[in-house]
Amino acid sequence: MIKFNLNANVNIKNNGSAPDKKGLKTILIICIVFIAIFIISIISVTSFAFNSINSLEQRIDDHNKQAEAIPRLPVLKCKIYTDNTVTAPLSGQQSSLYLLRIGTVKYSKRHRKTYESFDYSMAAGYSKGTQVSVNGQLYPIDFKLCIVDNPDTRNMPYLYETYATSHSTSAFLINYKRNNNQKIPALKNSHPWIDSFIEHNSPNNLILNEYIFKNGDSLYIKGKIENNKIVPFVEHMVQ
Repeated sequence: MIKFNLNANVNIKNNGSAPDKKGLKTILIICIVFIAIFIISIISVTSFAFNSINSLEQRIDDHNKQAEAIPRLPVLKCKIYTDNTVTAPLSGQQSSLYLLRIGTVKYSKRHRKTYESFDYSMAAGYSKGTQVSVNGQLYPIDFKLCIVDNPDTRNMPYLYETYATSHSTSAFLINYKRNNNQKIPALKNSHPWIDSFIEHNSPNNLILNEYIFKNGDSLYIKGKIENNKIVPFVEHMVQ
C-alpha cells in the first residue's frame, strides 16, 4: 500500500528545497549597484556637457569683451635692433623679426560669402638677443604673442599668406584658395589656434598672414613696460 504524507512541508516552486535567500540578496545588491552606476553616469555626462557649454560660452564672452577693450589699451612704438636674422616659416625669407596673423575661414550659405576672422593676438618669431627701443631705451624681446596696433591700417610689411584645412575642403570653399598644409606642423606651440588645428579640435580652415621686419623697422604693439621689460597685452593679460 502506498502511503501519502499530507503534512509534508513542500515548497513546490523550489522543488521541495528552501529558497536561497543569500543568493537572492546578492543578486539584488548587484542590481542596485548597476542601477546606481547608471544613474551616476547619466548625471556625470549631463553635468560635463552642461559645464562644457557654459565654459565655451564664457570663453567666447570673455574673448569678445577683451576684443572690445583692445582699442583702448596703450601702445608702445618699438624700433627693432639686432645683428642677427631668423628664417620666417612661411616665406623662407630672412628677417629680424616676423609676425604671424592667424585666422579662420568660414562660408555663409545664407549670404553666399566667405568670411575671414582673425585672432587679435599674433605669433612672434625672432633670433636670440633681439632688442627693441622704446623712447630711446633698449629692451630685450621675450614674448611669443603680441597684439599689434591696427594691423590693417599700419604700414605692415605683409609678405606671405598660406591657407590650410584639417579635412577635405568644403564644396563652398573648394575655389577659395589653394591648400598648403605642409608648413603648419612646424608652427606647433606658437599660437593656440594653430595647436587646435594640428590636434584636429578646431578650427577646420586656417589662414596665416606673415609679416617681415628688418633691422631698424618700427613695430607698434599693445603693451607696457614693467620691471624693465616689455610686457605685451595678450589674451590673458587684457583685463
